[in-house]
Amino acid sequence: MIARMATTVGPLSESDIAEARTLVNDVDDDNRPAPENIPARNESVPNIFNAAWGHSGSCNRKKTGPRDYKPRLEFGNNESMPTVLKIFESFFFQSFIKNVIIPATNQTMPGNRPLTYGEFLVFIGLWLLMATIVGPERRDYWSTKPIDMFEGAPFRLSHYMSRARFELILRHLSFTDKQAPPLLDRFWQVRPMISAWNDNMSRVFSPGWICCLDESMSTWINQYTCPGFMFVPRKPWPFGNEYHTICCGISGILFAMELVEGKDQPRQLRNEEDNFGKTVGLLLRLTRSLWGSARVLVLDSGFCVLKGLIELAKKGVYGSALIKKRKYWPKYIRGDEIKDHFKDMPVGSVDSIGGNLDGIDFDVFCMKEPDYVMMLMSTYGTNIRMGEHKNRDGVEAFQYPEVVHNHYQYRHQIDDHNNKRHQPISLEVTWATKTWENRVFAYLLATTEVNCNLASSFFIGEPPLPSLSFRKELARELLLNPYFNRNVATDERPKRKRTCCEHTFTTLRAYTKWQGSDIIPSSSIYPQRMCKGKHRKVRTYCSCSPGVVMCEECYAQHKLEIDGQ
Repeated sequence: MIARMATTVGPLSESDIAEARTLVNDVDDDNRPAPENIPARNESVPNIFNAAWGHSGSCNRKKTGPRDYKPRLEFGNNESMPTVLKIFESFFFQSFIKNVIIPATNQTMPGNRPLTYGEFLVFIGLWLLMATIVGPERRDYWSTKPIDMFEGAPFRLSHYMSRARFELILRHLSFTDKQAPPLLDRFWQVRPMISAWNDNMSRVFSPGWICCLDESMSTWINQYTCPGFMFVPRKPWPFGNEYHTICCGISGILFAMELVEGKDQPRQLRNEEDNFGKTVGLLLRLTRSLWGSARVLVLDSGFCVLKGLIELAKKGVYGSALIKKRKYWPKYIRGDEIKDHFKDMPVGSVDSIGGNLDGIDFDVFCMKEPDYVMMLMSTYGTNIRMGEHKNRDGVEAFQYPEVVHNHYQYRHQIDDHNNKRHQPISLEVTWATKTWENRVFAYLLATTEVNCNLASSFFIGEPPLPSLSFRKELARELLLNPYFNRNVATDERPKRKRTCCEHTFTTLRAYTKWQGSDIIPSSSIYPQRMCKGKHRKVRTYCSCSPGVVMCEECYAQHKLEIDGQ
C-alpha cells in the first residue's frame, strides 16, 4: 500500500493520507502543534505584550551594526578559479572519505587490491552518470552487446571500471570504523557520517546574512528497514527519512542538516538542547555555526515557537516565524485579538505589537490580506515597507514591510534545493538499494551535487546549469580525476572458475548478518547460520565466498577443492 502511494503522481488524496496514518508509526502532520505550543493543564499564560499597538522604529539587529554578509567559500591558499571537482571535494567531506569510509570498506573487501581515493571518486562518478538516464538496468551499462538506440543503455562504463569491481565496492561499502554500541541504536552507522558532513560544511562555507530552515525528505518505502521512517503528507515525496535542513538565503547552498530519528532515537542519546523543548533544541543545534553573527533566520509555521526565537536572540541570531493556528495558537500569541484588531482595516494595512520575554524584545508583525491576517513573530525588523509593489484582488498596489518581504523572498530556498535534488531524475532513486545506510550516503551525495551547481553559478557569476547538464559535467570530472591510476589491473574475470582474491577464514562482526552475499545490520549481537556442510551453526566464512557460511571443517575442504583446481 505504501509502495503504491509513494509512486503516485501528484498530491495524495485525503483517503490515502488517512490510510497512511494508520500504517505508519511516525507522522509529521502540518496541523499538529509544536510540543512547546501545547498548553499544559490549568496553565495560566501571562500577557507579555505591550499595552498599545505600533512599532518604535528601532530594529534590534541593526543596533548591532551593519551585518550584510555575503556567502563565502574557503579554498585555503588556492587563489585560482576553482574547478567543479575542487568545489565537490571541498563540499563532500574529503577527510572523512579518506580516513573512515575507504579504510572501513577495505577492511571488509576481499582481495589484495585496496580501494583508493581516486577509485572511490570514479565509483561516485559512475552513479552520477547512470542518474542522467531513466530506464536501463544497472547491468546494461556494462553490457557487451553493441549499443542499440532501442534497447539497453546508451553508453558503456566498462572503460572506467569493470562491473565486477563496481559491485564489489558497492557490496562492501562501509561508512563507519566503529563497533556497534552496546545499546540498541539503529543510526550508529550513519550518525558519524552526517556529523562529518555538517562539520565540513561549517569549515568551508560561510552563508550570507539571511538563512532559511525547513524540512527535506529522502525517499524510502519500507518502514521496517528504515530507521526514523516518517510520513509527511505535505511533501511531494511523503515517505522515508525527514531531515531538518538550513540553507543560505542568498546562494541557496544547504550547509547543515539533522536526521529526524523520531521514535527510534535511543533514550540514552537525547540531546542536551532539548531541555528547552524539542523545537527550541533543534533551532539551537542547526544554527550553532551562526551564533554571534547577527544573521537572520526565516522559519515557517512548523517552527513557530516564541521561546525558540528568544533563545536564538540570546545566541546572537535573529529570526522570524510565520504564525499559524494548529489546533492552538502558538504560546503567548493572542491570535483572535489580533484578527479583531484588523477586522475593519483595508487590505494591505500593516501594524505590529511588541512584547518582551526573558528580557528579549520581540514584535508580532501583521498585514491584512483579503481573507486572513498574516502574522509573523520576529526579533528583528521594522514596519518600513520595501521591495516591489504587490496587488491583491484589484486593490491598489502596496509594498510589504521588511519582515514580510524577507519571508516571501527567502522562505522557498529549501524547497527549491529539494526540487533540484529530486528533479528531473533523482540520484537516490537511481541508486536502488536495500541497504538503508547507502540511501543516507546517496542523500548526502545528491545534496552535495546541488550545492556544487549552486556554488559554481554563484561564485563564478554565471546562471546555474540545468541539473542533468551539471550532473554530466561533475560525473566527467570525477571519472577523469587525477588521483586514480588507470594502469592498475582490473578485476574482470572472464573465466568463471578463476579466483582473484585471497582465501581468509573470517568471522562476521558483531551485530551483523548475511542477506544473500551482503552483510547487513542485525538486532542480535551474534546471529548464526548452519554451515555449508551441515555440521553446526557458526558465523565464519571464506573471504572469497561472501554469504557462504563455513565451519573449520568446511573451510579445510573448501581449500582442498580450490588448491586442486
